[in-house]
Amino acid sequence: MFRCFITKKLSKSGEKPIKVVIERRERIYTRKFRDEDGELVEEMVGRGWEIVKEVMMTKEGYDRYTSSTQENASK
Repeated sequence: MFRCFITKKLSKSGEKPIKVVIERRERIYTRKFRDEDGELVEEMVGRGWEIVKEVMMTKEGYDRYTSSTQENASK
């Protein structure tokens, strides 16, 4: 059981949560190695995103969330 982020109600026993990413940030992945002079060098090897905040919702809460985000997107 879990508490829905939108409706603030407790879920039914055995109900699966819908996880929604609320906030994320860009992440730069690097690696460190020593060059031929023996100095420590750091180089970028990739870019991506990492999750900052993820919440759990019931089906009812998820439906409310998607309808409100669609209304805000159309304005």
